[in-house]
Amino acid sequence: MERTGLIDLKAIKVRNYDKFYLKRNPFPAIGIPEETPLITVDREDVLKRFQNVIMELLNTGTSIITIMVGEYGSGKSHLLKLFKKSVNAQLISEEKSTIAAYIKTPGDDFSDFFYGFVDDIGPHMLNQLSSRFISRTMKFERGLMRHVFDKNVAQSYLSGKLGLEELLEKSEFFDLVDELKTSKFSGLDFDLSQAFILLSNPKLSSTAWRWFLGEHLDRDEKDLLHIDALMDEKDPYRLFSDFVELLKIVGNENLVILVDELEKITLLTATKKDRYQDDLRRLIDDHPKNMCFYLAIAPRQWQDLTKEPTALVRRLRGNWHLLEDFKESETRELIERYLYSTRFEQYPGQKIKTSFPSCDPSLYPFSDTALDVISKESKGVVSDILMICRKALEHAVDSGFDFISPDHVKSAIGKKG
Repeated sequence: MERTGLIDLKAIKVRNYDKFYLKRNPFPAIGIPEETPLITVDREDVLKRFQNVIMELLNTGTSIITIMVGEYGSGKSHLLKLFKKSVNAQLISEEKSTIAAYIKTPGDDFSDFFYGFVDDIGPHMLNQLSSRFISRTMKFERGLMRHVFDKNVAQSYLSGKLGLEELLEKSEFFDLVDELKTSKFSGLDFDLSQAFILLSNPKLSSTAWRWFLGEHLDRDEKDLLHIDALMDEKDPYRLFSDFVELLKIVGNENLVILVDELEKITLLTATKKDRYQDDLRRLIDDHPKNMCFYLAIAPRQWQDLTKEPTALVRRLRGNWHLLEDFKESETRELIERYLYSTRFEQYPGQKIKTSFPSCDPSLYPFSDTALDVISKESKGVVSDILMICRKALEHAVDSGFDFISPDHVKSAIGKKG
């Protein structure tokens, strides 16, 4: 403590992991894998199942439901994020895209589901979809160029010398929007299609995005967008269905919807739970084509959910699989991969093998017997493995150990002998 009574934060030193040939502590601070997952261990059966689901979706267009059942900390969220990253990195194109969205929690009702879906797709992707759609449409349907009042700008745009932003600045923009809505989005929610098109306009996109997130807009902002009603004034299920249709119109053939923490709906009041389950059942029934539903839930809550043979449960029951906890070999591989991710490029494996015979070089500074303790104490729960490893590594640096023994692991997590 300083004389001021404050805790001295200026003299804090960052832990140095150089002695273990690590650039930093590779294990996540809260036992949860990174937002962009890079490390996945031994989930071959789970990954193969996902590959098969996507293959069927792409080849037949048939909608598929899969329930992944696993304990808290077993890696469900990590896998769903990996699924999303894999789809969006490989299956998004200018035509017939497949887009994946990760919904962190279903929330209390279908409006939360819709907002989670939109929020995960994000403003950047929606802006791109909007701009790409308008650009492609104007190039193929030259009659729309009559809304551009500077013909030189129109010609420069068509020849590739100017971008869409410059074109829209020289157009009767809202006249163009009205024609696009009438010709392309007829029958869809007026404000939804309006806000989507406005995302392409840099001067309006941020306000249009706020509308998509359900934020409050004052009268001037609503007038600016030429919209009639806010999100929370609309039927969220109808809005979601229209949004899915809109995404198809602009070139996104398939959707992969990844829903985490499905167990949250089991905590709702009976009335809210029944209504939400009915909405999810309708969602499945109304989209028999071009949609993949991948849901994650904890085992006890899965049992609770399936006790009553509701319409939703009947659609889910035959499509679930259990996410097993890690065995010792899988725990070992997980630790190896995390250590490898931050190793120095010049790593003296042979020197480590000679100096620390109790450690496999790929596991250093963890000894083989320390791995036994980690596997036992974590019970194979992925988040616990990561937390124990992080604490043990911090403890080793702080205490000046040359390697991590079983006793060091126990000491780091507060266990006695």
